[in-house]
Amino acid sequence: MPVFAGLLIFAPFFPNSTIKIRRYAKGFCIFHLIYSLLFLLFLNPKGTSFGFIEKLPFDIIPSFSPLNSGVTVSFGLDNLSALMCVFTSFIVLFAMILSKSAITSKQRLFYSMMLILEGLLTGVFAANDLFTFFIFFNLEIIPAYFLISMWGGAKAKKSALKFVLFSCFGAILMLISTALIYAFAFDSNIATDFESLINRTVEIPLLVQLFAVIGFTVAFAIKLPVFPFHTWLSDAHTEAPGPASMVLAGVSLKTAAYGIIRADIQMFYEMFQLVAPVVIFLGAIGILWGSYLAMSQNDIKKMVANSSVAQMGIVAVGLASLTEYGLNGAIFHSIAHGLIVAGLFAGVEIIYLKFKTRKLELLGGISKFAPKLCALMVILCAAYMAIPLTIGFPGVLMCFMGSFSSPLPEKAFFLTNLIQPVTICATLGIILTAAYVLRFLHRTFFGLLEYQYGNLGENPNGNSNSGPKNSAINTPEGNIQLAQHQSIVLSVLAAAVIIFGLYPMGILDKISTFSALAIDTILTNIF
Repeated sequence: MPVFAGLLIFAPFFPNSTIKIRRYAKGFCIFHLIYSLLFLLFLNPKGTSFGFIEKLPFDIIPSFSPLNSGVTVSFGLDNLSALMCVFTSFIVLFAMILSKSAITSKQRLFYSMMLILEGLLTGVFAANDLFTFFIFFNLEIIPAYFLISMWGGAKAKKSALKFVLFSCFGAILMLISTALIYAFAFDSNIATDFESLINRTVEIPLLVQLFAVIGFTVAFAIKLPVFPFHTWLSDAHTEAPGPASMVLAGVSLKTAAYGIIRADIQMFYEMFQLVAPVVIFLGAIGILWGSYLAMSQNDIKKMVANSSVAQMGIVAVGLASLTEYGLNGAIFHSIAHGLIVAGLFAGVEIIYLKFKTRKLELLGGISKFAPKLCALMVILCAAYMAIPLTIGFPGVLMCFMGSFSSPLPEKAFFLTNLIQPVTICATLGIILTAAYVLRFLHRTFFGLLEYQYGNLGENPNGNSNSGPKNSAINTPEGNIQLAQHQSIVLSVLAAAVIIFGLYPMGILDKISTFSALAIDTILTNIF
């Protein structure tokens, strides 16, 4: 539906009015959020299989097997995918709301690309077979490229191209893995929907599974991203406009974690146990390296972008632990990080719009002029530091505890004896996160304004500046008020951070049954 809604904007009869286009996009996103919530509410909360299954009535590639219907496009939802569809709609809605002040040119194309991106992300989570998942997972590259390159910063085109090259390399590996599975499934008369593949994994030769797992894992590691495939993320998310960064960091990265769960953990768990220790090891390196990169940045948007490398490292550690605790933690932290980082990117965009800079040395003490912005950003930053009673705490705790108690050391495989020491080292990322987040808060909101609005064009008072000015001479008069739509975005995301921090079971109840079944299958069959 969002794909068609995005294409409709280009229809000849569609009003050529920026206000009407913007209201149409936001109105559709509200409708889509409510529509997605209905699926989540009416899905059996204790169900462990897919519901609402819809299969397109034609074969993309016909099969020569009498018992197999060929390559088709089909959709279905279980507890995990329905939750992620709602989460996608929620983040995209607030990215659309922020776009009112953040996007001032080519609005028709921008809102179209955002709606198409929402549709493709929804398609990833709603896919019910490998081919459908592969198609939507990689089509997402197209609108993401345009969003980065056309509304980004000075290096936007270069960053967007780098993003595409990394993504296409992963797409090639993913295509090979998908083709291997389909080739064997056709020969063996195995249906290729998720539930059939999950239940009949044992019939697939181990060598085929191994090649498939390697291809899928590397493709998902690039998208997550896991060290050393992370270098595209900092440039792409820094150069992208604020609303696009909210969706790319908040939702798009989570499609890789979802893919690891669907393909590696549910379907090919017997082979995934071979590479899981490597994923934990690289995830731990990513936590420490991403934290170091974030700490060394002078651009606050680049700091938030690099911090996602560390946070996704935590998710990787939880996923590869092959424990129920770790899997619950990885899913929960994926959602938690999406909410927090969307709020932080929104806050950074508002800071830039109000103060015309993202440089730490030009910011400082702005809490005096924007107290509401400061209060909301403090809440989001507290969650990022995994302070108890915020949404950032439960997921981090469960991921590390799951990894530390992983059954993998019981198997004589590569790096298994190092899992617990590596997990202990990875927990240092919590301290490093606190270091760069507190540095950000201090130097942005509570530090001294030595130089402000220098060489920045227009200051919040509308006065033109020709060079560095002492803040005591050139400061805003009174408080800088947030626009209503900016206040709504930050307030709702900050409220969500607190609500699900106080009541994490609101999310965990939706995923606990799913995680318990997935891990019970693994423990029963390979441990």
